[in-house]
Amino acid sequence: MEKTIKKSNYIMKAICISYVLTLVILFLYNILLTFTDMNADMISIIASFITTVSAAVGGFYASKKIKEKGLINGLLVGISYILLIFITVFLLQDQFKFDISMLYRIFLMTCAGGVGGILGVNFK
Repeated sequence: MEKTIKKSNYIMKAICISYVLTLVILFLYNILLTFTDMNADMISIIASFITTVSAAVGGFYASKKIKEKGLINGLLVGISYILLIFITVFLLQDQFKFDISMLYRIFLMTCAGGVGGILGVNFK
């Protein structure tokens, strides 16, 4: 029982690390857009890249701390990360549409978390 609670804590910490990393990088990107002549046409692609990297980092952290089942723990972090983002967007927007791009993002973040988990469990 104690081991399960410890694993759950690492999963929750990994999700929090993913969100903090996402916010920090998005903030820095926003500063770059504001004070430079960078093109804002690629915001969606950059945001997807940032969230993918954040999910992978979260999966890496959880699996590195838990030291077993890297794929499963990483997938769990990735799916939790993106589902919490969707819940937040759903609650904040007046008109929420679930479309194919959201399924793509769910798949992408889940896979990124899994890859991060595999790397984390094997990292020495």
